Amino acid sequence: MKRHYVKTANHQRFAAGISAVENRGSPEACILLLTGAPGTGKSTTVDNWAAARDAIYLEGMPGMSITFVRDYLADQTGVPAGAKFAEYKAMVAHFKRTGQPIILDEAQHGLANKAECIEYLRRIAEQAGVILVLVCHTSERFRFAEDRLAHIATRISDAPVLLPASMDDCAAYLTELCEVTVDEAVVKQVFEQSRGRYRLMANAGRTLELIGAKLSKTSLAGTDVKGISLCEDAMKALKKGVQ
Repeated sequence: MKRHYVKTANHQRFAAGISAVENRGSPEACILLLTGAPGTGKSTTVDNWAAARDAIYLEGMPGMSITFVRDYLADQTGVPAGAKFAEYKAMVAHFKRTGQPIILDEAQHGLANKAECIEYLRRIAEQAGVILVLVCHTSERFRFAEDRLAHIATRISDAPVLLPASMDDCAAYLTELCEVTVDEAVVKQVFEQSRGRYRLMANAGRTLELIGAKLSKTSLAGTDVKGISLCEDAMKALKKGVQ
């Protein structure tokens, strides 16, 4: 499998969200909340954008505290840790100078204590004029709308949801990344077996390459893979209680 970024419909959803934040009317509304189910490409989408924008990436942890976030941010930016206010001022100055966005993945872990960790990052982003991207599973999305978190929710300019791949997305994904070419029947089989989850589509692409090598073919048709499991759906097996 090739290893470049494929601009699917989810890429367009994310890009539209970023544009909404960048063109916001209120300077305080500097937050984008990105959600999606597992396998919809949240990490890949954000990583691609982060690399292009030289963003500062933080991964939320269970039980994270303000001290943890301060130390984490200092480590990622190279800003020397120090007294709280002095460090805060240095952080704001750093982001004003660099324009780097801030990304907090697994952002639900920052919601404890009235989202004090997210509030710390939000204040830096707002003062520096940069974007704060919060990333989490769709099931956590509703938590950001709680009344006690209005100070965060009212500063979210857009909240795109990444969706499972469509047939067109699946076709583009296989066309750009798979080392063997495939016909529409193969795309349909991959789409149905993966249920539009990109991790499984990647596994299917690798399986197709192995089948192509075994058959000494650089192009596969539906008849070549009929009845073959191209990607293992462990979640489906677990739900069925398969040992």
